[in-house]
Amino acid sequence: MQPVSLKLVFRELLGLVFILSAVAKLAGADNFELYIFSLGAFSLGASFIIARLVIALELFLGVWLMLNTHPKLSIKLAVAVLAGFSAFLVVMIIKGSKDNCHCFGDLVDFSPMQSLIKNVVLTGIAVLSLKVKPFDIPYKNLIASLAAVACLASVFIISPPDNFRYSDYAVDGFNQELFDKAIADGQIDPALAEGDDITCFFSFGCEFCHMAAKKLSIMLSRGSFEGADVNVLIAGKHDDFDSDAAAFFADSQLPYNTIDSLAANTFLRITNGHYPVIVHTRDGQILEQWSYRDLH
Repeated sequence: MQPVSLKLVFRELLGLVFILSAVAKLAGADNFELYIFSLGAFSLGASFIIARLVIALELFLGVWLMLNTHPKLSIKLAVAVLAGFSAFLVVMIIKGSKDNCHCFGDLVDFSPMQSLIKNVVLTGIAVLSLKVKPFDIPYKNLIASLAAVACLASVFIISPPDNFRYSDYAVDGFNQELFDKAIADGQIDPALAEGDDITCFFSFGCEFCHMAAKKLSIMLSRGSFEGADVNVLIAGKHDDFDSDAAAFFADSQLPYNTIDSLAANTFLRITNGHYPVIVHTRDGQILEQWSYRDLH
């Protein structure tokens, strides 16, 4: 039989792994929720909520394991969670996915197969930490309940879902008059003054532009803005425009009709200094505009 002290070490180690996983996901919550949305099973708003519920569950599980108030129950939950994650990973492997599964957010890039192996190891650690006596502390049920509430609340407070406050993120990021003038002057393709268009004002070096492109790409794949042409305007001139564009679109998988660069001063005046800005126009007249966070 293993010494109790070693079993406690395994338990505390398992708890730390769950906490690290939760914190890493929380730090990269934007990409984690986009990953969930990209699976195609949930709406964008539901993906925001599910992402945070998963993070809160992992955070609570890690804290509960380390508190050791209910050894058997916490280990059973840990094994159940690992089994659920593993079942999902098996499905991803069968589908041929090799993308980062965001098990540790953006901290470590794990493929589904690598993450499945990791889960098998963690399940082994969970088994090795069985039969540990609970810590001799009072109010165990109260402490566990308070930990659960605290973990859930902290996740939603630190990273509120975007759909809880779309209006707070709305920006006046489009100047119709200057947009029309840029078209008249030939700085912007005159074709954007005709038909149904989604025009994206992006910068290749902007992290939120990358995420906005990913979000828009997923939305388009699920039928949003059907019939609209996607046009991309990039701030400034780039000596390596082609290679930058290739990297940007390989990462975001955003399908587009046209792409062009726009002088930085004109770009910033049209967007009132904001980017990314995405506008839906019909015959050149704005219908809607979004930043990254309120795009839905």
